[in-house]
Amino acid sequence: MRILIVDDNQFILEVIQKMLSDEPHELFTENNVDDAISFIESNENCDLVITDIVMPEKDGTKLAQYVKKHSPSIPVLAITGGVENAVEDYAIYAEMFADEVLKKPLKKDELIETINRLGV
Repeated sequence: MRILIVDDNQFILEVIQKMLSDEPHELFTENNVDDAISFIESNENCDLVITDIVMPEKDGTKLAQYVKKHSPSIPVLAITGGVENAVEDYAIYAEMFADEVLKKPLKKDELIETINRLGV
């Protein structure tokens, strides 16, 4: 399975890659929405997009909206730590566009279970 992970924080990208390192997935990373969209456009066999919601310039909901419009068969897992005192608002907003939403800090078993539930 080919999974695209999008987050503006390099540490988070590395943590997710480490969490999934024992799983049989091919992992790709991007640190912004525009590069993620370019990746999806050039790699039609992407099986899952995991995206942070709160990012500078364009947030992850823009990416989720793009995926749902142009590649609706690709599930989107949104992850968010939001900003202090606004995590719930960001999670609710993410639920409007993503198939699943997980809050940071991520737990390995919860991440893997969610990926499995998405059927990828």
